[in-house]
Amino acid sequence: MASSDDVGFRCFVRGLDRETDENVLKEAFSKFGNVIGSKIMRDGVMGTSRRCGFVTFEDEKSMRDAIKEMHGQKNTTGFVCFVHRLDRDTDAERLAFAFCMFGEITDCQIAYDIRGKSRGHGFVTFKDEESMRDAVLMMDGHEIDGCQIRVEESHRNKGVSRFLTV
Repeated sequence: MASSDDVGFRCFVRGLDRETDENVLKEAFSKFGNVIGSKIMRDGVMGTSRRCGFVTFEDEKSMRDAIKEMHGQKNTTGFVCFVHRLDRDTDAERLAFAFCMFGEITDCQIAYDIRGKSRGHGFVTFKDEESMRDAVLMMDGHEIDGCQIRVEESHRNKGVSRFLTV
């Protein structure tokens, strides 16, 4: 499997069956191009699947082809959590990992300034409202990367349509 130091083009995958392992994930995505790594996110205590993970491709075209076909659409609709007081080094992958236990994530973004530095906040979009509300209740005040975060329902909710980002 690829280490986190491997160079490539990575996409976030959610809604996996709990029995899916890295080999099954890699095989499912290999029809789009050379997969150099796959990673299932697991609970730190129990080791059980969090039903999400990452697939790393050798080239951008393969990654984009996989997203296009596997996601099935370019726009996503969902319910958005606004997450602030993030550590400046927290990235979208880490943020998605922290929230994926609450339900299907359709998008996860960190806000960056014009110099490419994190602004210390981001957005997690869930497929359904119940997942978003559970995340707000359970994650508000939780610690990620040494920072006590704040989580609120975004003002952009009510079935917002957003461009899928990678």
